Amino acid sequence: MKAVASVFGPIRKVACSLMVTGIVLAAPVLPVQPASAGDYNFQAKYRVSLAGVPIGEANFMGNFDGRRYRLDGYGKLTGIAGVLYEYTASASSAGELYSGRIVPNAFSVNASDGEETSTVRMTMGSSGVRRLKITPEPTPYWLNHPNRVKVTDAHTRGTLDPISALIVAGGSSGAEMDKHACERTVPIFNGRERFDVELRYRRIQPVSDSAVPGGQVLVCGAHYRPVAGHRTDRDEVKMAEKLDIEVLLSPVSGSDLLLPYRVTIPTPLGSAVIQSAGVTATGALNVKAAALAE
Repeated sequence: MKAVASVFGPIRKVACSLMVTGIVLAAPVLPVQPASAGDYNFQAKYRVSLAGVPIGEANFMGNFDGRRYRLDGYGKLTGIAGVLYEYTASASSAGELYSGRIVPNAFSVNASDGEETSTVRMTMGSSGVRRLKITPEPTPYWLNHPNRVKVTDAHTRGTLDPISALIVAGGSSGAEMDKHACERTVPIFNGRERFDVELRYRRIQPVSDSAVPGGQVLVCGAHYRPVAGHRTDRDEVKMAEKLDIEVLLSPVSGSDLLLPYRVTIPTPLGSAVIQSAGVTATGALNVKAAALAE
């Protein structure tokens, strides 16, 4: 079990951070408005495999009403090599689109590893986190461990939650993609940890998938960089920092948004791959993210 956890630990950390089972999430208790018909909706499905063996799946949904958005998702990782292992997460995020930016104002997540269930409820603003509730409540030992980097108010300013970080606003124009979507650092705060995902442009690549507008995806290199909230003595943190991750982003019909198409994470047991299993969209994002004023 320890060997399995040592592999799943970095996968789960990066995946939740990037675009997997942080792809996932739900049970909103925060003051998030219920999803409505809205102007535009999408639904994306993903499959997760390790060395070619299926180990999980995820669903990700978006609802847009003018500049306001609501994102929901659910994901699950399961066992491997005959060892039972289960990690599930469900979450929601809500906020607004601004000029080429995603600005969240509420986030919630329920997660379970089969032994323990935890929840995070968070409201956010431009100045940082306004309200945060974690259950079970972290102990003083957890908060004050000598190897833990303390999270300050400054660390949470201008951050995204893990769900809002999955979409790229204003990253495409029809089937044309802006390579600058890969030339950026994404600051993320999940209620416990503040980290960056550093993206670097690699190429534009054709794909033989009729569901991808224009038949091309944007390929980025990605690296996880811990900032605060993590323990510097944890092996999974050290392993996650060393991972050379590849992220493929795809345009979404009816919008100027980009979504993850495929994420590849190297592990000692082979590549972990999160692959799109289809995206459907209805309506149109009438107020394009790239054209919005502050």
